[in-house]
Amino acid sequence: MPTDGNTQQERLTKKLQHYRGFVFRWQAYKALSPEWNHDHCKGCWARFAERPEEWREPVQTEGWVTLWPTQRTSKEEAEFIAKLRAAGKVVIPSPKLNRFQLDWVCAKCFNDCRQELSFVTDSEHPQWQKAGL
Repeated sequence: MPTDGNTQQERLTKKLQHYRGFVFRWQAYKALSPEWNHDHCKGCWARFAERPEEWREPVQTEGWVTLWPTQRTSKEEAEFIAKLRAAGKVVIPSPKLNRFQLDWVCAKCFNDCRQELSFVTDSEHPQWQKAGL
C-alpha cells in the first residue's frame, strides 16, 4: 500500500516537537478577551471554546495547556499588527499573560505524543504563577 512517507503519528509529532519537555496542566478553557473567543489544538486544530453552543462543529471545553513565551513587547506587537492590517489582513492579537501566550493541546494529541516528546504535567509548577494563572 503506497504511503506519503510520513505516518499520521509522525506528522503529529513534528507539529508538536517544539513543545518537547514543556510543562502542561489540564484545565477548562476560558476566553481571555471578548475578541479572542476560541483557540485550536496545536496538533490537530480541534477547536477549544468556553461556550460550545455557539459553534456548529464539536468543541473542546477543556484540555492540556502550556505557556509559550512571547518575545515581542506590546509596542512591537502593535506595530506588527498595524503593518498586517495596512496590508489588508484581518488580525486579532492573541491575549498575552505577562509575556506568555496559552497554547492548547487536545487530550488525544497530548496522549499520542506525551512520552515521545517528554511532556511534563505539573499543575503547581511556578510557571503558572509567573504568568498570573
